[in-house]
Amino acid sequence: MLKIKLLLLLLISCSLGYSQSKNAALMVNARAQKDRILIRWAISTPSEWKKAHKKGFTLTRFTVLRDGKIIPKPEKKILTPTPLLPEVLDSWMDLAQKDNYAAIIAQSIYGESFEVTGAKEGELAKIVSMSEELNQRYTFGLYAADMSFEGALKAGWGFVDNNVKANEVYAYQVVVFETPKIKSASYMIGLKDYGALPAPTDFIAVPDDKKVLLSWDYQTFKNIYSSFMVERSSDGTTYAPIATTPLVNMNDKDDHPSKTMYHIDTLSVNDKTFYYRLYGISSFGEKGEVTKPINTKGVPALTVPARLLDYRITNLNTATLEWEFPPEEEGTIQGFEINLAENDRGPYKVVSKGLLPITERKRELETPYPSNYFTITAVGKNNQRLTSQSMLIQPIDSIAPNKPIGLEGTIDSLGVVHLKWKANLEKDLLGYRILKANSKDEEFVDIYHKSYVGNEFVDNVSMKMLNNKVYYRIAAEDKRFNISEPSDILVLEKPDKIPPAAPIFKDYDTKDGKVYLKWIRSYSDDVIAYSLRRREKGQMKWEEIKQINDTIQEFVDSRVENRKMYQYAILAKDKSNLWSSIDHSTITVTVLDFTPVKMIIFSQGLPDRENKKITLTWDYIKNKDKVVGLSIYKNKKGEAPTLWKDLLGNVLTLEDRDLKINTEYEYHFSPTLQSNSPAKVETLSILY
Repeated sequence: MLKIKLLLLLLISCSLGYSQSKNAALMVNARAQKDRILIRWAISTPSEWKKAHKKGFTLTRFTVLRDGKIIPKPEKKILTPTPLLPEVLDSWMDLAQKDNYAAIIAQSIYGESFEVTGAKEGELAKIVSMSEELNQRYTFGLYAADMSFEGALKAGWGFVDNNVKANEVYAYQVVVFETPKIKSASYMIGLKDYGALPAPTDFIAVPDDKKVLLSWDYQTFKNIYSSFMVERSSDGTTYAPIATTPLVNMNDKDDHPSKTMYHIDTLSVNDKTFYYRLYGISSFGEKGEVTKPINTKGVPALTVPARLLDYRITNLNTATLEWEFPPEEEGTIQGFEINLAENDRGPYKVVSKGLLPITERKRELETPYPSNYFTITAVGKNNQRLTSQSMLIQPIDSIAPNKPIGLEGTIDSLGVVHLKWKANLEKDLLGYRILKANSKDEEFVDIYHKSYVGNEFVDNVSMKMLNNKVYYRIAAEDKRFNISEPSDILVLEKPDKIPPAAPIFKDYDTKDGKVYLKWIRSYSDDVIAYSLRRREKGQMKWEEIKQINDTIQEFVDSRVENRKMYQYAILAKDKSNLWSSIDHSTITVTVLDFTPVKMIIFSQGLPDRENKKITLTWDYIKNKDKVVGLSIYKNKKGEAPTLWKDLLGNVLTLEDRDLKINTEYEYHFSPTLQSNSPAKVETLSILY
């Protein structure tokens, strides 16, 4: 009986082509060769995978195309008259002796145990261990099947269809026998889909000390190849694999897919050229096209750093750096880089333009900061970098920063001051001194007591002090503590917290459906605007109907409705955006308008002597006031009218047959409105 003990660590790091979803599902893949079609399948959960060993799989083929034409009723053929099951254990022995992956498949199906190294003792631990064992059997079984198609065939997880024709296309359907809860899976393919397996791309080698990092495009080929093989040659002619087993990507995850695959090969020496080539292996055991060879040789490790020796200040903005590096180690480097930072912790930036020659030992550089920290980096031929300790250079600086400009600010009603100004551009700027005085004759005092970093500052002033103005200045300070000339003085007025006196209404009138208002302005000197507001009586929300910024003291409100009661308020606003009280600045007005409202927009009468009648038609203006009825008065011309008809508001036509020839009649239309407002009477004269 085969027995293989596998480490849990290896299980965790393996990345396979079959995902384990919560609900079991079948997955199928196929590959066309020149004269046959290979089919592979798998189940997505360990429990159903184990049950399928006893149930087996059935494979059905449907011929769906022939000579490029769709077959109306696909031709069905069952390729597995009996379900495919794993072959008996004894039949695996010969294959397992020469194929380690086939041995793993056999062990996953028939092995007595599939042990998890480091399992804990106890009943719960045994349950966990059993679950982990099933997961390991499933995981390694599917992994091994990807590496050995012959083993997959013996396990009942694959099939070779040799009875195929070049002019036909087939749909293969895989089903778990007598297990309807697992949905079948299908794959459509024909011999026309055959194509040579491509060579991997982007195959490159990055040399290092007695080793080389090989990399290639994995994302493009991971659905084509399940593994890869790298071959090496020392003469460019005879190649041999660098590993006993194909290389598998252990880092490809669903949530973090790998774009590139890497492998490190060790070299015996650095001064010898080695050649590499690469090919992929599909899950059907096919080898893909081999890449073109690439060659490389190891590069010696960089072990000796450069060391900064001294510096000499040449002027206010430059200094010359000197360093040392062993001449006998120059063969291991490409050159030098010089780095600069404002403080010892960094971050450092490369300030030398390109790599400095390997023989150079001094260079003049700019010193833009008050404190300049330099390091020098030796760059190896494999781009390895060794960086020296830092060296501090502080140039002489007695020049103060420029005078700050653009100082402005505000004080809110709580006494909070917000200052801002245009930032200085000096590279060695340390900050700003914030200066304040409570009167124009008072000496300015530094209120922050040290340099303030930034160009916005928040201060507080007392609203109880008698001064109504406060004064500010700022001065810039550099890192050598040179202080600039103070900025121009900023004068800020404290906000007025007393609202203005309220305006009052002195008169109002209603006429022709309009409200005429007059008021007396506020006597406060700092009023800048007025707001006239209105609401229907009983409502909570006021609506502003007029904003007044001049000397107007009256207003006519024409947007009112008859028989409604309105409340009006007039408020004043001062420079501090304070509003006057509304308590004594309101009036209540009732709108009464008895002017008849024109409602009839159209009316006509058509005499018809042949049929002895007059047809009357009319229509109403569409507005808010609804016509609920219509009274029509009639008379002969020169006589008094009398009520002829009372109609509903939706009637718009009427016939009159009570007529005499050669007589002129007058019809008087009087609408009745829902609002009970008077409506204008319209008269129509018709000669019959």
